[in-house]
Amino acid sequence: GTCFYMLWASLACLNQFVNSIIWHNNTINHAPVWCEISIRIMMGSSVGLPAASLCINRRLYHIIASPNAAISGQERRRAIFADTLLCVIFPLLYIALQFVVQGHRFNIYEDIGCFPALYNTVLTYFISSMWPLLIGCISAFYCIMTLRAFSRHRIEFTRLLATNSSITLSH
Repeated sequence: GTCFYMLWASLACLNQFVNSIIWHNNTINHAPVWCEISIRIMMGSSVGLPAASLCINRRLYHIIASPNAAISGQERRRAIFADTLLCVIFPLLYIALQFVVQGHRFNIYEDIGCFPALYNTVLTYFISSMWPLLIGCISAFYCIMTLRAFSRHRIEFTRLLATNSSITLSH
């Protein structure tokens, strides 16, 4: 999840940097091919970043909620496969579905650059707008569950220290 987060954040920042340079004080369509690539990066990162955050929160929850600290090679491969599905395959599918709700190829805004042109319809909300929010809500759920599990572990650890006077928190 962390590597995917770094990848999507880097791509999104590089994309915006290039756009801000090319379209500084103008709206002329200098690079239509770049705009096609740029809007796909923007759309992919709009779900790729929340998906990577979800993977990180999910992994943290499984680490703290697991009774044993070690994971097998098969479990590790399964986790990497799930992260790849969520952080790469889902954003690619999301990008492909944007053609359904795309009003025209792209818009160009001065000092911002290329921007996706999506129609404001009910279908757009289901295909485009709801996924980042839904992924963010699931990620928040895992975050809350992780904090609860961490709190429980802390309470258990404090009880253990209270019952055994030879163990202290001081250095």
